[in-house]
This record gives sequence, structure tokens and C-alpha cells, in this order.
Amino acid sequence: MPPKKKALNKEIEASMIIEKLPGYFLLLCMAAVFFWLFRILEPFVMVIFIAAVLAVAFYPIYKGFSKLMKGYNRLASFFTCLVVVAVIVVPLIIFTIMLTQEALSTYDVIVEKVNSGVFDKYLQWQEGAFFYELKRQIDPIVDIGSLDIKDSIINFAQTTSTVLVSQATSLAKGLSEIMLSLVVMFFCLFYFFKDGESLVSRVGVLSPLPSIYESELFGKIKSMVEAVVFGVFLTAVVQGLVGGIGFAIVGVSSPVFWGTTTAIFSLVPVVGTAAVFIPASIILAILGSYGAALFIFLWGVFAVGSVDNLLRPMFIGGKAHTYSLMTFLVVLGGVVTLGLKGVVIGPLVLIILVSLLHIYEAEYKRVLKK
Repeated sequence: MPPKKKALNKEIEASMIIEKLPGYFLLLCMAAVFFWLFRILEPFVMVIFIAAVLAVAFYPIYKGFSKLMKGYNRLASFFTCLVVVAVIVVPLIIFTIMLTQEALSTYDVIVEKVNSGVFDKYLQWQEGAFFYELKRQIDPIVDIGSLDIKDSIINFAQTTSTVLVSQATSLAKGLSEIMLSLVVMFFCLFYFFKDGESLVSRVGVLSPLPSIYESELFGKIKSMVEAVVFGVFLTAVVQGLVGGIGFAIVGVSSPVFWGTTTAIFSLVPVVGTAAVFIPASIILAILGSYGAALFIFLWGVFAVGSVDNLLRPMFIGGKAHTYSLMTFLVVLGGVVTLGLKGVVIGPLVLIILVSLLHIYEAEYKRVLKK
């Protein structure tokens, strides 16, 4: 290549780089600003996320208020926020107080039952020939001779009650932080309802994705949020309520405590509420309450089970199409990593990943087929 042509090519390359410098500089500045914005908002990131989830879930109610109030969006947003507070925040505060009281009383009742010798006649199998032979066979692997079932029951009750009480105590101690978070959530909800559509439109304008892909992505995120909030959490609340009613009918102390346990286990895939009702039936049978044991078992299968079979398909329907195994793993992993928040965040991350993979497949279909 002639020297003049080489020099010309270098000049062209240099000019192209110079032309791109403002764009690179702008991106660098934006990245720095976003980083510091995240650092500033970090204490409220989860609060903002929860507000966004609730805004998506309650948006139809806001639209109803807006239509009723003939376009007065600020007033419609304010009333929708009051609905969220009345439906979620106030019951949650009352429920936390009741749960703390019942967690303590449940532990006292279990310890009293164990110490009174109620379980002793059912634990005599440890002195029989079957247990001796079982111990001889598996002693090299597990030392079951040191197993103390009564102590295990007391320790389990103590651990469960302590965890629940400590959580409630930490909530009480951090009352000022909770109030601040609620105020922030209220304001975020207010503006998400009022300006939600314009915010989504603005994100769509700034996104480099084609509009068809943006619509697909936003639509799937909306469907997943609705499915999780109504299909998972609301179903869990109703199952816990029905379960607590069942325990109250048979006269079990602390029905709120056991109803809460039912609601929590209903969030666990595969296992579900059976992890509560089967052991509860066995314990009641051991205590000699055979009628109550049978009732609780049937109540768990038919009453609580029918809630799951009726409400979950009604709320979810065909909204969330994901792989069952992956859904199970992300829910479980989300709960382990993030706590109860992981029930929402896990499936949300999964649906975004599935949507992005679908967009990638559609965009590069020709290349992938080669």
C-alpha cells in the first residue's frame, strides 16, 4: 500500500475515534452518576423495589379510581395508596403483635406437655428389641443412642419461638427506620401510580431495543409481578387463614402461630402445607386426640389444598410461563439468599432472563441455525 494511502487511512481512523470520544465520555459520566446515585439510594433500594411491585399489582385499582374521579390522577393515586396501607400495612402490624404473643405461649404449652409425661408412653419403643437392633446396625454411622426426642421437641419449639420473637423485637427496636421506610414507600407508590405510564414510556425511548421487544419484556415482567403477588402471596395468606381456622376449630392453642406456619410453608415448592398438617395430625394422634388428628388431616387436604387448587390457577392463569425446575430453584435460592423478598425477586430475575434469551434467539435466529 502506498505511503500516502496509509497515512490517509490512519487519519480516517483517528478522526473516527475522535468523533466517538464525546459518546464514550458521555457514557462514562452517566456510569459514574448512576453509581453514585445507587450509593445514595442504597438504603431505600429494596423499599423502592417493593413500591414498584405493589404499584404494578394495584395499578388496576388506581385506573379505576382515576376513571371514577375523571382524571384527577393525584387524588386517585392518594386513595390507591390508602388502599394499599389498609390492605397490607395495618393488618401486618396487628398480625405481628398477635404472632409474637402466640409464639411465646406456644413454646410454654409444648414444654408443659413434654414435661408432664404425655409423650413418655409413646417413646417406650426406644427400649424395645427393634430399637436395639436398629441401633446396633447404624451405630457406626449415626449415634442414635444419644437421641433425646423430648429435648429435640423442646429445642425445636424454643428455636422457632425465639426466631419469631427476635424478628418482632427487631421490628419494634427499628420502629423509626420502619416508619421512614413506610413514608418513602408511600411517596414512591404515589408517584409510581401517577407517573408510572410516562416512566415506562421514557425507559422505552431510552432503550436501544426495538419496540416489539420492549413491549414483550415489560409485558412479561408485569405478568410475573401480578402472578407472584396474587398467585403466590395472596394464596399463601388465604391458606394460612384457612389453616388457622382449622386449628382453632379443634381447640389447638395459638391458631395464629400455626396459621402463619401454614402460610410460610405454602410458599415452599413441592412440600407445601403438608409439612404442617401431617406432623400436626401425628402429634394430635400421639396426644390421644384421634378425632382432632383426623379432622386436621382432612382439613389440610381438602380445605387448605382446595384454596391452592382454586386461587392459584385463577390468579396466575397463563401469565407466567417458566420452567418448573428453574422456578423451584430460583424461589428456593431467592429465599435462602434474600429471605422472603427472594420469593418475588427470584422469579422476576428468571422471567427477565427467559425474555432476554427469547429476544436473543429471535434477533440472531439466522446465525444460530448455521
